[in-house]
Amino acid sequence: MRPYYLYLCDQAAGTTHFRTPVTRGLEIIRALRGFTSGYALPHFVVDLPGGGGKTPLCPDYIAGTDGQDIVFRNWEGREYRLHDPSSAAILARGGALS
Repeated sequence: MRPYYLYLCDQAAGTTHFRTPVTRGLEIIRALRGFTSGYALPHFVVDLPGGGGKTPLCPDYIAGTDGQDIVFRNWEGREYRLHDPSSAAILARGGALS
């Protein structure tokens, strides 16, 4: 059976003791990525209050830019560079890749 969601508990009355920080969920996903097949990875989602819907969260693997390279940090914390001038320029200006 494929795990579908790692789900952050809703902010409902009386559930505070079940809640964990968003950062802990991201740590779990990061750790799973290094040791688990892609088929066994759940999506980490937060059901946003006020009808915002389920929104996936992923660890941030982009560490920054260096000239025309994007610097990535993998699940082990090792850095790798990818030459991508157009995307590096967007990131260097504070933009987001979408």
